[in-house]
Amino acid sequence: MSHPVQELRDESVGQWLPLIEYSVRTGVSLSTIRRKIKSNSIPFRLEKGKYLILLSDNAVNSSSNSQEKWDGMRDRNASMKAEQPHTLTSSNSHFHLNEEQSALEAQLAETQRLVSKQQVRIRELENELEEMTLLVQTLEQQYGVKY
Repeated sequence: MSHPVQELRDESVGQWLPLIEYSVRTGVSLSTIRRKIKSNSIPFRLEKGKYLILLSDNAVNSSSNSQEKWDGMRDRNASMKAEQPHTLTSSNSHFHLNEEQSALEAQLAETQRLVSKQQVRIRELENELEEMTLLVQTLEQQYGVKY
């Protein structure tokens, strides 16, 4: 089990942030942050069951470089997609929509069948409850006891 970094840190160098906020500010994924916590390679602490990560100026600077790399990759991918011809025809998309609609209709029919089955069970239980109530009333009258 990993233990928090026990070094003394000057908090004026940075601030302690929850995982999500740290992830947003630095551009590091939550899974990567969790791996770093597990390997004890990032300064963290545990407060009230929540991990806090020390955000330093170095982390913010390196994240801006990461963001620039990410933007460059995204731009390259967008240009590559623009160069590729679209292979999905209207008939193909119509076929896929029909498949999805059929699947959804089958799911709806199954859900309706289950709801009907549960409604029947509810009526059965209501009848049993009425019978039990009548039995209790009969026994109360017979023995002069009130429950």
